[in-house]
Amino acid sequence: MTEEDTKAIFDILLEHAEQKPQSIDASTSLESIGVESLALVEIIFDLEERFDITIPGPGEIDGLDSDFKTAGDVITAVSGLIEEKP
Repeated sequence: MTEEDTKAIFDILLEHAEQKPQSIDASTSLESIGVESLALVEIIFDLEERFDITIPGPGEIDGLDSDFKTAGDVITAVSGLIEEKP
């Protein structure tokens, strides 16, 4: 995953966050920036559109055993799905 892709993910997360911190990193919890279930659905749609991927349920994503809890979880999932693209 490129640095530009990671920045795009952070931008999408911040766009939907209720609380707007100065910056976020992989360890930032989605809960701490006010991302709740409806916002998460919108984030998933935006990520799918931006990266031309389909994000399945968390149990179906390699390397992710639970729901998205941190920005790093989102990066891991998107990165893996990009690499799997034909």
